[in-house]
Amino acid sequence: MNKKGKLVGKLSDRSKECVFIEIVLENNYTALMSAKYTGWYVGFTKKGRPRKGPKTQENQQEVHFMKRYPKIQGETQAPFKFTTVNKRTKRIRPLNSS
Repeated sequence: MNKKGKLVGKLSDRSKECVFIEIVLENNYTALMSAKYTGWYVGFTKKGRPRKGPKTQENQQEVHFMKRYPKIQGETQAPFKFTTVNKRTKRIRPLNSS
């Protein structure tokens, strides 16, 4: 993120402009905040275009990424199942075990 708040792609750089802090919010979503410019978050519009850092806030939907559910002791999550979908076939539905 440059000084104007624009997301910029770089091949390799280890400056503070290229470092982001992952924050877990109260609603269990994660947000990425710039390490150099505190209060500036990575966010995308509905069309997928990046938003400028100064125009983002922690409570905006455009900033929230990947919902994380809190870990409950003694309870394990079901393993993730991949489905195959392509243009010619429909999604494979699980068999009913009745």
